[in-house]
Amino acid sequence: MFKNALKITNNSIILTIPLILFVYILDLYSMFTRYSVDSVPKIILASLTVMFMFVVFCSAWFYLVKKIVDLSKKVFVMDTDRSKATFHLLRSMPEGIGEYFLSFLGVYFIFFVIQILVTPVVYALGIKLIGTTDATSLQSIQTLALGASASNSSNITLFVDKMTPEQLVFFGKWSLLLMLTTSVLMYLLMLWIPEIIYNTKNPLTALVKSIVKLFKDFLNTFRIYLILWILGFLLLFFNTFSMINPLLYLVMCVLMFYYITYAVVVIFLYYDKNYNAENDEK
Repeated sequence: MFKNALKITNNSIILTIPLILFVYILDLYSMFTRYSVDSVPKIILASLTVMFMFVVFCSAWFYLVKKIVDLSKKVFVMDTDRSKATFHLLRSMPEGIGEYFLSFLGVYFIFFVIQILVTPVVYALGIKLIGTTDATSLQSIQTLALGASASNSSNITLFVDKMTPEQLVFFGKWSLLLMLTTSVLMYLLMLWIPEIIYNTKNPLTALVKSIVKLFKDFLNTFRIYLILWILGFLLLFFNTFSMINPLLYLVMCVLMFYYITYAVVVIFLYYDKNYNAENDEK
């Protein structure tokens, strides 16, 4: 399945184009709002804009992924015919917006509620297991952060270098806790989007059904997630060190977009093979 997903991703590299455009448009809009949003109405408007950008992109892009997975089952005599068919699938993206807009609007709100519910639990768990820093250390960290932000070069490096070993350990523990929490949450939500795209448009019902299917085939789903998690962690690790070289950083950014596309194709392939209602009917 991983090998098949690699082949599909390579044959449908056009999938990365909408993803790259969305990320950079969102980044540009974030930079714009950082300097122009200075009142509550503008904050509300900016938040609604980001929400609709997210909903429109997800509706169109994940629908396109489904179409490309379906296309991979067809046999083409010439590679050029497959390339043309893949390129024509871009025209189907508006169909995805019309069909799944409300579903992903629900996804946006449900995920927001999940964050609200999980945050205090994680915070309470962190306080119990790790503890909090004293007022003196907190003041010292704030001073270091302000000094780093005022510097024009190597802000993060400057901030970390001036922290004491105790502060590094403290924040390292909190970072590990947040990483573990995020990893567990992402695993629980792994089949949510395919469930919406293939079978259940109601996002809340889809969430419940996807979690049931996740644990129904726990060994396979966990193995898939673990492999993708390790690949993503390694890429993030190397991406951190690539910032010292602009060309290397550009290459790593391209690899990150490729990885995201590949991971989504893997998950959709798994779901299509095991839970696609259309396959069951056939």
